[in-house]
Amino acid sequence: MPMANDDNNSNNKNSLVIKPTELKRKMDKGDDIFILDVRSRYEHDLWTISYDNYPDSLVIPVDTLASNESLKQIPKNKEVITFCAHGQRSSMAARTLASLGYNVRTVEGGMVGWSRLYDVAEVNLDSNITLKIWQVRRISKGCMSYVIASTKDKKATIIDATCDIDTVINTLLQENELTLSRVLDTHMHADHLSGSIRVARKYRSEVAISGFENYDTHQVSSEKDPKYRLISAGQKFELGDGFYLEAIHTPGHTDGSMSFLLKINNDTRNRNSNIQKNSADDFARNNDNNGNPDYYLFTGDTIFVNGVGRPDLRSKSQEYTNKLFHTYNRVIFDLPDKTIILPAHYSSGFEHEKPVLDSLGSIKQKLASILDSKEKFIDFVTSNIPPHPMNYEKIVYLNKNLTSCDMVNQTDLDSGPNSCGIRA
Repeated sequence: MPMANDDNNSNNKNSLVIKPTELKRKMDKGDDIFILDVRSRYEHDLWTISYDNYPDSLVIPVDTLASNESLKQIPKNKEVITFCAHGQRSSMAARTLASLGYNVRTVEGGMVGWSRLYDVAEVNLDSNITLKIWQVRRISKGCMSYVIASTKDKKATIIDATCDIDTVINTLLQENELTLSRVLDTHMHADHLSGSIRVARKYRSEVAISGFENYDTHQVSSEKDPKYRLISAGQKFELGDGFYLEAIHTPGHTDGSMSFLLKINNDTRNRNSNIQKNSADDFARNNDNNGNPDYYLFTGDTIFVNGVGRPDLRSKSQEYTNKLFHTYNRVIFDLPDKTIILPAHYSSGFEHEKPVLDSLGSIKQKLASILDSKEKFIDFVTSNIPPHPMNYEKIVYLNKNLTSCDMVNQTDLDSGPNSCGIRA
């Protein structure tokens, strides 16, 4: 009999658990669920579940959950999803609510489990262009990677791979019959472990890193390690069918930050093609006469759709702030206003399968008030720097040494929200 009771208890516990992947499916479908954070308000404000049509959640700390005042805020006619950092507190909360008659489940692994999920959005291009661009978003961590593929040559390039991006990459490569030829990093990341070495090793592809970043390349020496290339300014990387990425040195977030420019030449575009509607709000004033953007700039953490890169993660805040100002005004802003900016992070919610991007002209308007003088820019940046990313010094050390992220216990090392940008 004790064994049967233990089994029943185990089954009851399992029935109160929802896997992060299932929760995302519910959100993607727009299910009417009620999300409840049982951590402290302080923890919630630092990092929370925010996705698509679910931008925030009610906060009721687990130790106050059973009060009448708290229970009145929780609906009994909806499925309640509880979460915390790792799942322990939210499991307690789920059991408490279940005993009171609520339909409730708790997120397996909490925020750490949730932050390993990805959402994929295709960037809409002229349908006659033989390229595809996918934006791969690591939910709640705020990281964005890119897969760029030639549909004619069947070759793919990844920009800013994260550590556990493998399942997404596998699906994209297989479904589109692609071979991965190259992995690029825009800079030495400080808020998350780079997945470039791991991915390049897995697919036997080349990895390219900024030649201005002072990487310790001595660590990449064994036969199993991928071939690496140091990126220099102006270097071009072939994508296939006449397309290429050009490396542009854009210092400020880090000294060696690189951006990659994709130019769609007129002779590679059919002017009479039907154009799909772009997902950004208004690109009309930034497009050519036929509504097609000519330039796409992958900016890493240098500039975002609604903010600027932070310059303080290498203990040279004043120097890097000056460099960032120069990069904006003398490099990036020299590009046409119709240029589409594709950054490596987002700092607010996004919609399922819709890419996070904007035109350079639109971003310049958003930043106009802080970029009309260097003094204003420095004052804004230094006054609005967010807390440092968790474990960022150790993360920088591991990325500097080109450590394959599968050799590191990643569970908590790069947990936490995106904090490599300053929102304008």
